[in-house]
Amino acid sequence: MLYGPLFENRALITFPSLTQSLAAERVFKRLDCPHTSIPTPRSVRSGCNTAICFPIDRKEIVEDLIDDGVVFLGAYEATDEGFISLSL
Repeated sequence: MLYGPLFENRALITFPSLTQSLAAERVFKRLDCPHTSIPTPRSVRSGCNTAICFPIDRKEIVEDLIDDGVVFLGAYEATDEGFISLSL
């Protein structure tokens, strides 16, 4: 069951470390993309316990993260059934 910011935004990125999560936040802020840091859902947790959710209609920002050298573990679309890899 989705709730809060994840229910509203539907896109999620997970990271290997808090340092990478903070680097991603700087990119989101620079590009004026709304985002929220949340605890990483257990079903996709494999590194850092902090994930960032953001509006699914801004999913192209993942490419900006790559261009800026931000390392992330996964980008997902949150559905009522679970998480699926985000298609760009």
